[in-house]
This record gives sequence, structure tokens and C-alpha cells, in this order.
Amino acid sequence: LLKEPWQPTCALLVFPGGADLGYCRVLNGYGNKLIEQYVRRGGAYLGFCAGGYYGSARCEFEVGNSGMEVVGSRELAFYPGTCRGGAWKGFEYESEKGAKVARLKVMKEKFEGLKELTSSVACYYNGGGVFVDANKIAAENWNVQVLAEYEDPLDVDPGQGKAAIVYCKVGEGRAILTGPHPE
Repeated sequence: LLKEPWQPTCALLVFPGGADLGYCRVLNGYGNKLIEQYVRRGGAYLGFCAGGYYGSARCEFEVGNSGMEVVGSRELAFYPGTCRGGAWKGFEYESEKGAKVARLKVMKEKFEGLKELTSSVACYYNGGGVFVDANKIAAENWNVQVLAEYEDPLDVDPGQGKAAIVYCKVGEGRAILTGPHPE
């Protein structure tokens, strides 16, 4: 991303789960500017779990858990709010201990033309966040839409709504950020 001319041939830039601090260490500054310009000029970004935290304006992960806490602003800020997690307690790096099946309520009205779309889906979850106040932000900012919400109660404060997946219009481009792993 830092040295090759990837933008002209990139159809979708995907950031997987794991931990977003590595992304910050390598890409803060110049790298994020390249990514932001790519999306703003018509590109697409898909962030799963850590990629969702990374694409938000602020990351709040495991606040109060001294061994794992990560809190801070993020440069891309495709979602203009906070991604807070883990949505449920029990996450451990390099482990399935905190993994679970997350039930998601799909906002079917956001998917015009997909008649076979179900209103509830089961999805793999392991440490992802919730997009805080996404319903409020979406009501005030037409560039943000909630695509799916967690159905079960969360272990962190989600603000208004329990957004698990958000769509963000960014200039001529778009970003989809997820807490769980629908992939």
C-alpha cells in the first residue's frame, strides 16, 4: 500500500480482523492519506472487525482491561463516530474462547431489489465492536446508514441502536464497516 501503485487497479480494499494497532503503526500519515484519497475518488473499503475499528473516527476496545485496552482516534474516520468493543466479554487474542454466534437484524429496506433477503442472520463474532450512536448519526448525516444491528444485549454501551454493520458514503466512494465477521 505504501510503495506500489495499487489504486488504479483496486476494486475493493479489504482490511481484515486481528488488531488495528498494526495498521496504525504502518499506515498512519502517508498510508492513510493514500487510502482516504482512493475511497474519496470512487474506491471502496471493506473493514471486518479490526478493519471496522480502524475505519472509524475513534476506537474504544476493552476499556478498563489493562492488558488489552486500546483507545484512540483513527485517521480514516469513514464512520464519523466511535467503534466500541468487544461487544461481548471474553475475547482473547489468538483464541476462539470469546467467539460466538451473533444474531443480526438486517435492515432490509436498505437492500432494495433483494427480495430473498432474510431479516435475521447468524454471523461469526470474535472481538468486534458496535458503532456507537449509529442511529443518531445516520439520522443527522445522510452519508451513514445502518445495515444491520446486533439482536442480543451487548456488554458495552452502544448509544442509540446496536449497529453491527454500517455503510458510509465517502466523497465518490464508499466504506462498509463491520463488527462481526459475515465473510
